[in-house]
Amino acid sequence: MKKILYILVPILFFVIISYLLPTQKPTTETISVSMPVDAITRVVTSQKDWAKWFPGTKVNDSVYTYYESTITIHKVLMNGFKGTMINKGVEVDLNFSFIADYNAKASFTLNTVMKITYNPFLRFKQFLSLNSVENDCKRLLYQMQDYFSDVEKVYGFPIEMQKVPNSSYVSAKQTYDHEPTTDEIYTLIDEVNEFIDGVEVKIVNYPILNVFKEDSISYTAMVAVATERDIPSSGKFMLKNMMLGNIVVCEVTGDKNVIKQCNEAVKNYVQDHRKTSPAISFERLITNRRTVQDSTKWRTTINYPVFQ
Repeated sequence: MKKILYILVPILFFVIISYLLPTQKPTTETISVSMPVDAITRVVTSQKDWAKWFPGTKVNDSVYTYYESTITIHKVLMNGFKGTMINKGVEVDLNFSFIADYNAKASFTLNTVMKITYNPFLRFKQFLSLNSVENDCKRLLYQMQDYFSDVEKVYGFPIEMQKVPNSSYVSAKQTYDHEPTTDEIYTLIDEVNEFIDGVEVKIVNYPILNVFKEDSISYTAMVAVATERDIPSSGKFMLKNMMLGNIVVCEVTGDKNVIKQCNEAVKNYVQDHRKTSPAISFERLITNRRTVQDSTKWRTTINYPVFQ
């Protein structure tokens, strides 16, 4: 009888202690992210972009493996998502959200509820693993922070804020009944360069370009070349002064499609950061497209003057 009691009493004590343990453990973690909330929203609400930023490995559209855990996304919201993580046998409700913060930043918050089984023999083991599970949840949040703090990852291009390098420009424009070809653009640039050579002023940067579609059949190409000082306007060659302030710049290598994508990314960046512009955006032609005919090797910078 005593032997039975020696066995039953510890078991009974263990079961009682197990049932006294809490059935849930809620946690909340909030961190700051150096990225405008509009940019984060655009990425999070795009299903095709999830595999780029969500930590772990994608199994299907709603399931990811994360180290030794499995995460299932139940609902994607405009400002986050709701899901479930199975970690070390513990079921964890995930409620991730983000809100706008000051100075083009955002706040990430991850609310979790770790649920413990009613099985008295597994209950104690799961309770002992809760700190480890909580750390894994925090790691998930911090890895999302790392991704969304990287401008190139979020926008797809290395966009940065710089200072306008040149103030004095000589510009010229030409209208066409078609989209201007590379040769036509460089013919216009050559005319500007020859005008500058005629007044013996030094050229100090690569030429810039902007092409406008005026209507269904008309295009206007405007080119400009930076000079060491102002040159008075003469005929079709006009003096243009650029304000020596701030400018959003992104260098890209690729053809017109890649340049167009970069242009869109820069526009999003300017809008997301609530910047206003004193001038139109333009391309700076680093590679001479007339001599380098392989468009995949064209180096171009997208430039968008902005107020601070």
